[in-house]
Amino acid sequence: MKKILVSLMLVFLASISLSQQLYIFNGFSIYSGEVVFENGTAIIELPYGADIVPESLSVFGAPERTHIRYLPADSLKSLYEKQIGRWIKFLFDDGRSEMLEVISDFPVFRNSYGEILVNPKGSPVFTGEYTPAGQFLLETQENYNGHARFAYQTTNNSWTARYSLSVDDFSMTGLMIVDLGVKPPSTITLVSSNPEFGYSARESSSKMANASYSISPTTSGAETRLYEISVPLSRGINYISFLSRFVEGEKRLVFRANWGASNYTGVDIDVRLKEVPLDLPSGIIDIWSDSVYLGSAGIGNIAEGENISLESVAKSIEIAGKKISETMKTDSTYRYIRNTYYVRNLSEETSAVVIEDYLGQNVDQINMENNEKFEYVKAEGKWSAVITVEPDQIAEVKVDYRVRYGN
Repeated sequence: MKKILVSLMLVFLASISLSQQLYIFNGFSIYSGEVVFENGTAIIELPYGADIVPESLSVFGAPERTHIRYLPADSLKSLYEKQIGRWIKFLFDDGRSEMLEVISDFPVFRNSYGEILVNPKGSPVFTGEYTPAGQFLLETQENYNGHARFAYQTTNNSWTARYSLSVDDFSMTGLMIVDLGVKPPSTITLVSSNPEFGYSARESSSKMANASYSISPTTSGAETRLYEISVPLSRGINYISFLSRFVEGEKRLVFRANWGASNYTGVDIDVRLKEVPLDLPSGIIDIWSDSVYLGSAGIGNIAEGENISLESVAKSIEIAGKKISETMKTDSTYRYIRNTYYVRNLSEETSAVVIEDYLGQNVDQINMENNEKFEYVKAEGKWSAVITVEPDQIAEVKVDYRVRYGN
C-alpha cells in the first residue's frame, strides 16, 4: 500500500456533542447522545474509523427547518481533491522530491516542464486542513441555544453469541463475540432483539437477571435484552465468557424416512433443551459428545422457559435406516401402500430410535405391525413411532395405509 506522508496543520472544530452511548446489535450498531446548539450551530463528532450510514441520523428536539450536513472524514482522494490546481511537494520512491501541480484526484500531476505524470510511485506531502473523523453539522435559521438528542447507525460494529453444549451431561458454556471496527467507549451496550422482523407480543413482559450470567441483562422487556459491558474492550474481535451451567435436555436419534432412500443412511441426531432456565441471545450452538465435535445449529433469541429443538445437528455412524415403499393395490378411490422401515444398530448399546415419515394429509386406516403405538398428525401429514433396536440387530417395521385420490 502506498505510504502517505501528511505534513499539515491540524484544525479541529471544537466538539460540542456530549458523550455518546454505543448500542451494538447483530450486524450493526447505533450511537446516541446529546448535542448542544450555540448561536444556531451544533456539531456531532463521529467516531474515528466508523462506517456511518448518514441517512440514518435522527435528531430529536431541534428547531424545525434545521439544516443538516454530513461531512465525511478525509481520505486520500479528498485530500487530492482539495489540492486540484495547486502545487504540492511529492517524494518519489527513488529519493527525488519535486513540486507538482495536482490536476486530478486519480492522481494525475503536471511538472514544471508541462509533462503529465499519472499515478507516479511515491508519497505526496499535503498542507492545509485535515479532518480525521466525520461530522454532522447542524444549522438553524435562528440563533438557537439549547440541547437536542440524536442517534445514527454504523455498520462496522457487531456481536453474536457462541455456545458449547455437551450431550453427555448437558453442561453449557457461552461466549459473547464482539467485533468492533472502532475504538469503543468505556461502556457499551449489547442489544439482543429482532429489529429486522419487527415486534410481536409475548406473555412475559420482563425478565429478571439470572445468577448464572457473569454478564446479565441490565434492562429487559418483551422484545429486547440489553447487556451493559464494562470490561475493557479493544478494536477488533473481543471474547467475553458469560455462561457456564447445566441445562435439562435429551439427545434423540431420528430416522426421517421421507429424506432417505432405499440404501442405509445414518439417522439424524437431534438435541432438545427443555424450558431453558435463562435468556439465550441468538448465535450458534456447537454440540459435543465425549469431547468429539458432532455438529452445530443456529438459534434465534430464546426467552427463559422456552424449549429448543436442534434438528439434524449430525448423522449417526453406527445407527442407520432405510425405507422400502410399495403400492399393494389401487381402486377408484384409494391407493393402498405398504412402507417397510429398517433400522440397523451396529453399536454395542440398545438404542431408541424415532421413525418419522410424511404420509400425506389424505391418509386413513393406518395399521402398524403388531398393533404398536404410533402418532399421526393429519394437519401435517406426518407419521411417527418410537422403536427399540438391540445391538448388532436390524429392526423392521411395516405400516399399511391408504391414500384417497385428490378431487
